[in-house]
Formats: sequence, structure tokens, C-alpha cells
Amino acid sequence: MIQYSRNLLLILISITSFMKGQIVVDYASNTPLPKDYDKTGNYYLKDVNNYLNNFTGTWEYVNGNEKFQIVLTKITKHHFNIPDMNRNVYRDGISFKYKKFINNTLVFESPTKDYPSFNSVDGKLLRGNTRDYGRVTVTVNYPQAIGGGVFIEGGAYFNADCRIELLPSVLTLNGGAEAPKIKFDLYLLGSRLGENQNPAYNGMPTFSIPNNVIMTKLP
Repeated sequence: MIQYSRNLLLILISITSFMKGQIVVDYASNTPLPKDYDKTGNYYLKDVNNYLNNFTGTWEYVNGNEKFQIVLTKITKHHFNIPDMNRNVYRDGISFKYKKFINNTLVFESPTKDYPSFNSVDGKLLRGNTRDYGRVTVTVNYPQAIGGGVFIEGGAYFNADCRIELLPSVLTLNGGAEAPKIKFDLYLLGSRLGENQNPAYNGMPTFSIPNNVIMTKLP
């Protein structure tokens, strides 16, 4: 009965939205969409199952006197309207920012974004991309023997792909549960590997922020 009521509610939402000229689609479903769905402004890819709610909040990793926090915020019905890319669509998602502390003193806080760059289709794995503000490239030129010119333009930041995996709950002896935990992973794909080859960071870790770590949700 509960499932029937839920399905009926989703149908009514979709009908109402269609009558208003906008079509609501569960982005976690396999609903076939027109090839130009993200160009018309008529589609809203909605987090119908509230999968994103599993990830919202502040998560922390502690290493000695250093702390690394990420803040995940749910943004609903964000309008991606980018004329130069012929993109016009509404969707839910997660925005990402991070903070670094030393001896409990905030030493860096990334800018707050008003648009989502992460999403999840199952409530267990969040995928997206973020920027490593501690890695600014320097200009790298081609050798003069092959004509010179700019190989890597200075001033750009590392843009890393990211996976955030929600770990299974752990029960305590008194019948409760430990604070939720996630696994935080950064990686570079494709042409982004060139960013890691920048001579400014020879011999240094790929990222200036912790990677492949377990983080705990703060109250």
C-alpha cells in the first residue's frame, strides 16, 4: 500500500509538472530521455528517492594535529543554463567544499559553490569532481627545438574526479550505531594526468589534500 501511494504521488508530480511545461524525471531511474533533453529547459532531473540526503553534512579526517573536512550540501532544482554549451536543464545534486585545519586553526577554506557537481544514483556512491586549490600550475613550454609554444598554461588548478562511498553502519555494544563514515577518493583521468606532470610538483604527492581516507560525519 505504501509503495502504491508513493508511485501514485510520483505520477501526480510528473503530470502536474508536464502541465506546467516541465517534465520531472527521477535521475536514478532508467527512464529513456530524448537526445536533446538537456537543451530544452523542459526537464528536471529530481532526487526522487532522496539518495543525496545520505551524504549531506560535514565529514572529517584527522591526522595528528591536522584536520581535513568536507562539507556536502544538497542543492535542489539547480538551473544549468549555459548558452555557449547549448545546455539548459534543471537537476538536483550536491555541492562540495573543503577546509584544512592545523592545531584546530582554520588555515584554508575553499570557495562556496552555489551549483552541484556531485550526484548519486543509489544512495551509496557519490560521484563528481572538485578542485585542488593547493595545486596551481606553472607555465610549461615546448622545447624550442620543436618550435616552442605553451604546453601547460599557468594559473590553472588541478581538477580532480572524486568518489565518495558511504560505508556500512557499525553497531555499538549498547545497541546504537557509530557515527556514519565515508571513504574519500580522488583521481585524475585522461588529459588531467598532464596536471600531475607539472614540474612545480616534482617529488610531491599528486594532491595537496588527503586522499583515499576514511572520514567520519560530525554531529
